[in-house]
Amino acid sequence: MRKELIFLCSFAVFVVVHGSCQRRNITAAREANRPCRKTCTPGDNRCRNRKVCLCDHECGYSCIKTDNFCDEPPRIDNARDTEKTRLGETALISSRYRYNDRARYICDAGFTLVQDGNHMCHGRRGWTGTSICALSCPTSTASGTSCGQDCVTNEDCSSGLQCLCDGDCGRTCVNPAINCGEAPQVRNATLQYTGEGLGRVANYICDSGFYRSSGSYARRCTGAGTWDGTSPTCTRVTCGDPLPSIEHTGGQVLNWVPGPYYAGHEFTFDCGSYRLIGSRVRSCQNNGRWSGVPTVCDNRHTDDNTHCSHPGVPVHGYLRSTGNYMVGSIVEYVCDQGYSLLGKRQQECLYFLQWNGGGAPFCVDPRYPDTSNDVISMLSRNTQRIRATVVGPNVGRFISAGHSAGHEIYFVIDLSRSISADDIKNCIMFAEKLVERLSANATGAIEYGIVVFASEPEIILDTRNDQPTPEVVMQLLRNVSLDLENIRGRIRFGTHTVAAIRLVKDMMGISYRDDGRRERKRHCFFLTDGRHNEGLDPTTAVRRILLEFVENPPEFYSVTSCKDCSSTLVAGNTAYDELLGLANNKVENFVKISDFYSLQKLLDQVTDAQIDYSKCGQSGDISSITSRAQVGRVLGGSRALDRSWPWQGTVTKHLSKVSTSYSIRGLLGGATLVNNRWVITAAHLFNDIAIDDLVYSILVTLGLYKRPRAPSDRLPSVVKIFQPTRVIIHPDFDIDTFDYDIALIQLGQEKQQSGDRWVNVPNSFGWVNFTEYVRPVCLPCFPNGVPEFLRKVVSGPVLTGLENVNQTCRIEGNWLRDKSNSQNLAVVTGFGHENERRPGSMSQVRPALYLKQGILKLQADARCVAATTRMNDIQNYTTRMLCAIGAHNTPDLVVDACKGDSGGPIVRQVYDPETRASTWVQIGIVSWGWGCGQSYSLHGITYYYPGYYTDVFKLLQWIQNFI
Repeated sequence: MRKELIFLCSFAVFVVVHGSCQRRNITAAREANRPCRKTCTPGDNRCRNRKVCLCDHECGYSCIKTDNFCDEPPRIDNARDTEKTRLGETALISSRYRYNDRARYICDAGFTLVQDGNHMCHGRRGWTGTSICALSCPTSTASGTSCGQDCVTNEDCSSGLQCLCDGDCGRTCVNPAINCGEAPQVRNATLQYTGEGLGRVANYICDSGFYRSSGSYARRCTGAGTWDGTSPTCTRVTCGDPLPSIEHTGGQVLNWVPGPYYAGHEFTFDCGSYRLIGSRVRSCQNNGRWSGVPTVCDNRHTDDNTHCSHPGVPVHGYLRSTGNYMVGSIVEYVCDQGYSLLGKRQQECLYFLQWNGGGAPFCVDPRYPDTSNDVISMLSRNTQRIRATVVGPNVGRFISAGHSAGHEIYFVIDLSRSISADDIKNCIMFAEKLVERLSANATGAIEYGIVVFASEPEIILDTRNDQPTPEVVMQLLRNVSLDLENIRGRIRFGTHTVAAIRLVKDMMGISYRDDGRRERKRHCFFLTDGRHNEGLDPTTAVRRILLEFVENPPEFYSVTSCKDCSSTLVAGNTAYDELLGLANNKVENFVKISDFYSLQKLLDQVTDAQIDYSKCGQSGDISSITSRAQVGRVLGGSRALDRSWPWQGTVTKHLSKVSTSYSIRGLLGGATLVNNRWVITAAHLFNDIAIDDLVYSILVTLGLYKRPRAPSDRLPSVVKIFQPTRVIIHPDFDIDTFDYDIALIQLGQEKQQSGDRWVNVPNSFGWVNFTEYVRPVCLPCFPNGVPEFLRKVVSGPVLTGLENVNQTCRIEGNWLRDKSNSQNLAVVTGFGHENERRPGSMSQVRPALYLKQGILKLQADARCVAATTRMNDIQNYTTRMLCAIGAHNTPDLVVDACKGDSGGPIVRQVYDPETRASTWVQIGIVSWGWGCGQSYSLHGITYYYPGYYTDVFKLLQWIQNFI
């Protein structure tokens, strides 16, 4: 009993005021309908029947029975729950409520606790205090007499009025059905209304070819019957003068007239005797940019294989260079004051005789929003990457971009005070519609994370916790808009973008470390109106995430109304650059809109267009090879990026364990996907396997980027594995000379990993779905778009258009395999061995862990033959072979194919400078070589043995017989 009394005394100490209990107030107790218990004095023995003398609030010291319990606190309007606490305990309580337990109401989203009664369980089995959940409204900033009476609830208002939020007036008594009439009309703009009465909003949409230069994009009906804000001004968009940029390269603009140039104005460019690269005709667009590709006049000789063409000069920008555009030289672009660079600032002339940024970027006026068509195109393309319909044998079947491992979608939403409540509401509506669209019919799991931020970030939905349904995700987003003022009270006023990015990185980090979630694709959408004003540069934080998760980097998207961009055009205004940097400077992932109302309306126009992955020769991100003037081979070479070469196949032995199938013991070589049923490889891979056993003894893997090594390693879901149904080796293949070294593999039963074992995929039909990870290469003379390019002036032209089919094929094949000048570069890829065991060497021979790539130079036939004479005439070079060496071999940097690369592709890029589009065509198959990267000396000069490749063009007729 002594211990119990000591515990209860702690309650008495807690409820006293300034060291004593308040006097008994019978009137107050009756008004609260809480009759008092028997009065007492601490220390006396007046209390009986296990009652104790304690301070009981307005009743003063009373005899209280401490084992009495209170019922649940009473319900109040607009409260969803109560938070109960107990003195001396840190955890919330959910058991029966004892004397002096405390309760605090949690209001619904959009409401705030304006009267906190500090509710306590009193000795009469009831609760003290009174609480009110009122509408959460901004603090009143209005002056004058235009605002109604301040209020907390409707009871504070006279008949016919309600207590509502009234813009700058805060929470006041207003007529909810107030009629503000029509909003003022504005020239060159249309009005679209949303809501009714006090909630009616007039949205101004500037006409095509105009932008909002001042005023409010939206005006709200106020309780005074007037429209808030100011009417906008829609100003005409203009394009810059293109004459200086074309004159810089020696060209002119035909029929030039001085500006201003408005949307629809068209100019034709002329280069005289020089070659014109880019668009000959360009028109001014609604976003202030000239259509097409920047126009350049090229005065190089056609046989110049040491210089790139002039990179061009952007409108509203200039070029910093020495004027010497040799391979390896670097140029830099700078935009005029007030303009932002869209593209690559520094560019290098590559061995391909191309600029690694494609040439002149755009210098854009950051005041102008993207066109509606551009926004719709971006949203269509990127939402379909997450939720896509594949074109192929199973047209109409929805998948998550072929990625059944699933996706994580992060929304990072700016709630800083510079964004109006209406703008945030429309921003949230955009995110809601995106969730609804992305979640529909997706086979892979989609999980969502939501982070809001101002000076501080706050997690609304954490991917580390159990994921709710898409409907709940959308409700959580709606609650952000409803509860905006309460959230803003917690996260304050500024724009600390990096703080939000750190939370996203933490969530991603847990996901990446989870074996079951590591292969997911991650997408992060920034929804903001401007640059940061607190913390570090957020673009640096984005780059760090990409470096940390380089094996499976997330995709970043930046969607902004960028009020900072349109406010001024002074030096140092980097808002546009920062917001583009949030999308990792990917133009295709960046949208600048006039306002979020227009954005969420445009999302309704996004169609579920099919993504055609069946188009051949479309590489992924190959910046890791095109950004380098010299690279190491497949032998000791550079790692390719994931999805770079989606036609790459891998041929392994069909061993019982998955890990050993891809080991030194199991790896046979490479292959190339040419359509959804067939791959091409080298015949010599199967020298040690009986012909009749081939279909049971090998596997073909597509989409592989990293070899599994341990039994615990898991193949990503995007990787597809097949047992062949047929293996066709060329009948003239010579095992001794490697002549006709080609084989075709027809895909059969699909396999998948189960632990470290192979199991059959049910209902597989011997074809592969094309995705961004698995798609075909082009072959010469097959439908590939090459003849169309060869008929363009920019190619020579090589074709006149008068040739028949056979003539066209012959000319195309010879051009693709041209071994002279700038046309002799190609790329080889594979998992081949990274070193070579020499006689007496104890070095470990091992295949590459990651897919590797290297740039090769095709050699003239005489050079190929000469090298074989140094091999003691062991091998012969035939007319069905090509040979190549590294594009820039040195003793420390050797480009060559090696064991394990055999059967893989050697491909050539067909680059169209007019469109800046590329197509990759397979011209060879890795066949044989004299060691790997070996050299010999002749007359004191070091020469490298070339690698030898099967000439695909010479064996086309045989290939066409089967595929």
